[in-house]
Amino acid sequence: MPNYDEKAYRMTRSKDGPTLAEQKSQLARLKQDLEQFTSRQAGGAILGSLKERIRDLEGSIARIENARALDREARRNGDEGGPGNTVRATSSRFPPRGTPGRG
Repeated sequence: MPNYDEKAYRMTRSKDGPTLAEQKSQLARLKQDLEQFTSRQAGGAILGSLKERIRDLEGSIARIENARALDREARRNGDEGGPGNTVRATSSRFPPRGTPGRG
């Protein structure tokens, strides 16, 4: 990534990397910038680096969401029980909270 991109699109440097929400907001910002540069007919180098960064972010977001879905699925399969599994998640034992008497 060129030095200009690193200054213009700051990345957070936490030990685990940016959160999913931060990545999604950055992706939305990059897409808006791409639209603006396209409408202004900017040079190909700028558009190319923006498109590359967007592809990288989309791939990263897809990997995180896929990992979360697999983790959720594994937890759900673990909660359904077996001979040695007597502990269940609280959410499966109690109904969701609501305001009684309204609605």
